[in-house]
Amino acid sequence: MSVRRCALAFAVLPLLSGCFKDDGAALTQAAGSLEPSSSTTSPTTTTTGPADSTTTTTGGSESATTTGEPVTTGTTAAPLCPGEMQCTPDEVMDTGALCDPCGRVRRTCQADCTWGADECVDDPSSCAYWYLDDVQLGWERVALPQPPPRHAPAAPAIAAFDLQAHDAIVVLTATTYHVLKGSDQTWLSSGPLADVFPDLPFAPLHAYAIHNVDLGTYDVYAVGDPLAWIYTLALQPDGFTSQFALEGPCCNSFTPLVSPGSPAAVRDIYVDLDAPFPYVGGQFYATCIEEFVPLGRYAAWLSPTDVYLQDVALCFEMVAQSSLASFPPFAAPGAPAGDRLGGAAMLGERLYVFAGE
Repeated sequence: MSVRRCALAFAVLPLLSGCFKDDGAALTQAAGSLEPSSSTTSPTTTTTGPADSTTTTTGGSESATTTGEPVTTGTTAAPLCPGEMQCTPDEVMDTGALCDPCGRVRRTCQADCTWGADECVDDPSSCAYWYLDDVQLGWERVALPQPPPRHAPAAPAIAAFDLQAHDAIVVLTATTYHVLKGSDQTWLSSGPLADVFPDLPFAPLHAYAIHNVDLGTYDVYAVGDPLAWIYTLALQPDGFTSQFALEGPCCNSFTPLVSPGSPAAVRDIYVDLDAPFPYVGGQFYATCIEEFVPLGRYAAWLSPTDVYLQDVALCFEMVAQSSLASFPPFAAPGAPAGDRLGGAAMLGERLYVFAGE
């Protein structure tokens, strides 16, 4: 491994100095899959109310009652609907439109068999994630189709990290992982969290990954408090393997001036090694070389209210803090609210935020 790659891979969260070599580490292997599921789903926009029917016989005469349909007794009865029947009472229709902050527009059929007014009904699945390409264009909100795809998360996200060279993002919940393909935004696979972090002795607070170009693997950080564990994740034709590599303290980069106070205050971290847009700028004093230098590659530690920026090019120190609302990506139109931050990842030139709680 080159010196530059070593510094990049293991200094974002300064754990131990220099590279490491652990010949005695036992291989803990968990197989996951990045292959798309053979099952397909399509949005379902209409659900119906009850349509049960009962038939009773009394004294040789028979009467039928059908819930949601005109009621008849014998051969004569007044229709339930006074005019043309548009729908069945209590039937609910999803119009396909989304509404703010996180809801879907639905209509309910009234007793006279006509549709009622549109209503915004809260639905967390309508805010599955957001992505940003350009601060001028604003954020795009993505809702899960109904019923949700097989491999989509069914619980709030707690973290996310990119597999940059493979055009994918791994989204983590408290118990599962889910792989999203960047090019067409399809959910490829899912499985237990232990497949990504085998034998992890704590619940991860956040996670991020660094692509090791020399080895063709990823160094994936599971950040806890006060420890962080690093895994080596390798992609295979039929999935991936994950091996524990190193343990170290979190978080030596915090300073008295720039610190969230605790890793638990941070929802997630994303790493921008290319800085394609001017999200950050200016100069900072690099203590390791005792000079003022422009801020380039950085890691953003996101809390519901603030952003903490870390230099990941030279000294790997925290250099700046700002409110979330004033940080350019989250000042852009349509930005997710701070309390919805669950996981974050930068894939190419696109920033993703996955809904938490």
